Amino acid sequence: MQTNSPTTNRFEEAGAPVTAPPVIDWVQIACPLCAVEDAEVIYERAHETGAVLGRLHKTDVLCRECGFMYTNPRPSVSDMRRYYGDSSGASGSIYHSMEPGSRLHRLTQERVAFMHSLIRQHLGADARSILDIGCALGDLLSNLELEGWKRAGLEPSKSASHFARERGLDVECGELETAEIAEGSYAVVSCISVLEHVWDLEASMKKIAESVEEGGLVFLEVPDSTRPVAQVAEFFSFEHFSHFTRGSLTHCLENAGLSIVAFDENVGLPNLRVCARRSPRMTVHRSDEYNSRAVLRRAVDEYVSQRRRLEDSLISELEGRVASWTEKGARVAIYGAGMHTRFLMELFDLSSFVECVLDSDPEKAGGKFLDWRVHGPDEIQALGLDAILISTNAFEQEVYDSLMSTANVHGIEVVRCYR
Repeated sequence: MQTNSPTTNRFEEAGAPVTAPPVIDWVQIACPLCAVEDAEVIYERAHETGAVLGRLHKTDVLCRECGFMYTNPRPSVSDMRRYYGDSSGASGSIYHSMEPGSRLHRLTQERVAFMHSLIRQHLGADARSILDIGCALGDLLSNLELEGWKRAGLEPSKSASHFARERGLDVECGELETAEIAEGSYAVVSCISVLEHVWDLEASMKKIAESVEEGGLVFLEVPDSTRPVAQVAEFFSFEHFSHFTRGSLTHCLENAGLSIVAFDENVGLPNLRVCARRSPRMTVHRSDEYNSRAVLRRAVDEYVSQRRRLEDSLISELEGRVASWTEKGARVAIYGAGMHTRFLMELFDLSSFVECVLDSDPEKAGGKFLDWRVHGPDEIQALGLDAILISTNAFEQEVYDSLMSTANVHGIEVVRCYR
């Protein structure tokens, strides 16, 4: 079985000062789906997480009993709360445009279409209540056409939940694992890009299932671990403790008393999107019917190979540009104050040629990311830049399109990692 060894930190090679690493409380767990303590390592990699947790080595394992892929050991609950509370690079703090035609806008419309059809089919036209767990800025709740419905949200980010409330939404600042949700209080519960992050999967699923009324609907979306996308940043992020397949997600739902209604077969990214229904009389199947061990092994092996080829290609492509920028004394900015840039630092000593960071998140402008000052895109002209290196995967085209009018006018070279 091929696994991915940790990447060498190029700053350490260059003799940069190394501070004492943060102390992390590592916790060993049994399989979150079947509770068996028998698993094999399937994937491992070093992650540069920022000042709170520092550089850590993450190990994902494959349960030998049910085939579920999960992180073990993992940082404690308190460690992860510190990370999410203090890290500007955490995934939940990343800002993206919701302008019509943007990637996030298209994904929101996909989700809305999937939910509308099933809500009408199974719950009818009467006004009910919906809870969106991990609602971020409230885009999904705002775009659902549910006339008269009571809309509520739960969001751990203080700034995001505040913004959602300013839009007139009933959003509480809190996290799924600690929030008090009255049993049966919602007809629909949605939970998008949250389940992979939770520390206690069983307890979280139980809370989701109990929060919906009998016959009510649950909509979940998680990354599909059988379709990992090779990129500089890590698909199997250290923030993700559970790695789902269609089979293991079904198993997880049934364990919580939820029966599958439908999977969305038209998802525009490598995610699983599913609707399930609370039913006390459902049949729970044997776990081996959902065992995805062989499929996951093949997917992870291919992912490792593809990512290594991508990194080699990127190094080959950028080394000449970096040498040229350095020789000319070019003023270079990197676009993206997030996790992708941390991983890009594993391939290049960015400090040797990058002067500052650009990011579209207005809350980051004027602050610091690593040792660089963060500027908004509206400051590009004043910065006198010669080049911008875009550091994002999923939103690369969107960022590129937003930069090109300014770049063309001022003769700024714009470089992409993926296209």
